[in-house]
Amino acid sequence: MKNLISLVRGNNIALVTLALCVTASVSVASEKPNVLLILADDLGYGDVGCYGCPDTKTPHMDKLARDGVRCTDGYAAFPVCSPSRAAILTGRYPARFGPTYEDYFGGGVPELDPVRHLTIGQMMKDVGYETACFGKWNVSNLNRRRANDFGFDHWVGLHLNHDYYTHKLVRTGEHDLYKNGEPFDREGVWSDTIFADEAIHFIENRKEKPFFIYLAFQAPHSPYQDPDKLMDPPGSKERKTLIKMVERLDLEIGRVLGALDKENISDDTLVILTSDNGGAQGVSRNFPLSGAKQSLLEGGVRVPLIFRWPGVLPASEESAVPISAMDLTATIAAAGGVSPPEDKAFDGIDMVPSLLGEAHVSETRPLFFRRRDIKFRQNLNSIRQSAVRQGAWKYLRSYKKNNEKYTATLFDLDNDIAEQNDISQTSPERFQEMSDLLENWESKVAKTAQPFPSVSGKSK
Repeated sequence: MKNLISLVRGNNIALVTLALCVTASVSVASEKPNVLLILADDLGYGDVGCYGCPDTKTPHMDKLARDGVRCTDGYAAFPVCSPSRAAILTGRYPARFGPTYEDYFGGGVPELDPVRHLTIGQMMKDVGYETACFGKWNVSNLNRRRANDFGFDHWVGLHLNHDYYTHKLVRTGEHDLYKNGEPFDREGVWSDTIFADEAIHFIENRKEKPFFIYLAFQAPHSPYQDPDKLMDPPGSKERKTLIKMVERLDLEIGRVLGALDKENISDDTLVILTSDNGGAQGVSRNFPLSGAKQSLLEGGVRVPLIFRWPGVLPASEESAVPISAMDLTATIAAAGGVSPPEDKAFDGIDMVPSLLGEAHVSETRPLFFRRRDIKFRQNLNSIRQSAVRQGAWKYLRSYKKNNEKYTATLFDLDNDIAEQNDISQTSPERFQEMSDLLENWESKVAKTAQPFPSVSGKSK
């Protein structure tokens, strides 16, 4: 595809080739594929070798990119993990149903409810998939709902971020590792090794039906601990420690992909790799982007994104089409032959046509972002930033504390990926168009997180 898209635009021969590719893809994809969704935690845009990282060795992620499509413009739905994960699981903007950002120990976190919120796990299960979640759940922390309550047949994982070796929450010492809701432990074993082991065991003992695995690794999120030092205490914030964590993450990813090879099912499996948000300030590498986790600058929301689907998607290709976290949900659902009910419609779209180079709405449709902070103990409900990207243009608002006053900027990402040059004054018409787009979207999503829960998770 590097550049299939441009060939399609400029060459009739490419259109014939594309038609043949699409025909082949339909026949290959007519049988439901297995799906493996791999989610890293706080993996920066520039933390991976195939995204230009000079100091981190990631051979398995790099090979995945060579075997599939590496996306340069993949986006998380939110610059912090819980709302971003909620978006992936539901295929809907976090702003639609209330998940926002607040530290668990400060009183509140996003809460998904299996009655009100339909997940991709449940949808895939309903059409005959065996479903599994291994790793960080982090979307039902106050009520401690299990992934099993949301359509996953199997779950081994954690609710929040814990010590990689003791599997206890760093600030409270509370045990935080579970198997299907029951306390579970392998003390002294790196968390992501446990999750990879469980995924491999699942693959090797799978049933005679397609499977969907949501493999949500903890690395390289804090606490920063050396994976090569047994029981290394948390605390280091040095880049060298994070590099080791990313390299260990890559190793575990490689082991799981190796299990697909060993079982001779790699060609029957759609693999998607991404991160929940950008890398953390000071330790991750988001170059050439500005900003980091918690910001709606590109470094907070643009993330590594790789698709591999042998026989359907091309290998060793690159796509610059903007892709959102909700698109991953829609793509997985389309592969599984399932769609949500109208009242829970996805905000994303199936990206396979775009990745094949078809003329597609995804190149011009707007992608929206909103970061809201909820601090229940302070009764604070505050919008911090909101943004919209359409094509090369990105409009960004940064709000004052009262939710009304804000500063707005406009960037041309094709020529200013680092967002250094505000062109709002020289492109006033485009500035107004983008402002109107954002205003229209804001009018259709929740203004506040309702109901406003107490620390216990009950409504105030």
